[in-house]
Amino acid sequence: MTQGAMSVVYILVALLGLLIGSFLNVVVHRVPRHESIIHPASHCPHCGYVLHSWENIPVLSWILLRGRCHGCSNPIAWRYPALELLTSLLSLVVIWQLGLTWQLVPALIFTWALLALTMIDLETQLLPDRITKPGLLIGLLLNGSALFWPGIALVTPQDALLGVLIGYGSLWLLATVYYRATGQHGMGGGDLKLLGMIGAWLGWQAVFLTLFIAALSGGLVALSFLLRGKGRDYAMPFGPYLALGGWLMLLWPQAILSGYLHLLGS
Repeated sequence: MTQGAMSVVYILVALLGLLIGSFLNVVVHRVPRHESIIHPASHCPHCGYVLHSWENIPVLSWILLRGRCHGCSNPIAWRYPALELLTSLLSLVVIWQLGLTWQLVPALIFTWALLALTMIDLETQLLPDRITKPGLLIGLLLNGSALFWPGIALVTPQDALLGVLIGYGSLWLLATVYYRATGQHGMGGGDLKLLGMIGAWLGWQAVFLTLFIAALSGGLVALSFLLRGKGRDYAMPFGPYLALGGWLMLLWPQAILSGYLHLLGS
């Protein structure tokens, strides 16, 4: 493909990312509230004002409205344009890394699902079953397609199934040991299902490094909170760090494995 044609593809992916980001905003707002993501039409959560088409344009509408609802003038959260831009940016990173391959489609879907779960967990400290359970099943079905369409699968069916068992089971074991030792719950069931979902998409080999990245990045953030006086009782969601680890393992598994082995001195 020529450079000009590839540039067009990148532009289309960027625009698609903006549109998907707009949809993810609906998911992030409605799914934790057990609302339909289809009906009713997009509206202001404060006054119920139904948005017109021109008020639903990703990023641009937020700028034109100056970050305020056209109906009641209440502020529109910065999360809306931020998630749209972030979805577009990460989508571009995925196609830049993977190129135009059959695996691009599942990689984009996986990225978008992780983004939605990250935002929901940051806002509500929930990882809804409405996303993690279907996500786990889709991962198994996707990699099960390797039996007749190997080009689109990310790992083998066996690795995907083991990924679910090890992903869910490893966190279950850690959570159980922590509870027995402290009498407190260290993490929610959503974290277990999310790591199981990541295992279903990326296989059992990615589970351990995903957990390592999550523990390392989450630990650094927790340390920064302590240094800023947040306190030991501050409840920090773990899902975003699992999502970060899963996304990095999706795109750079060999580089991360090499870096980890180097860190161990191997």
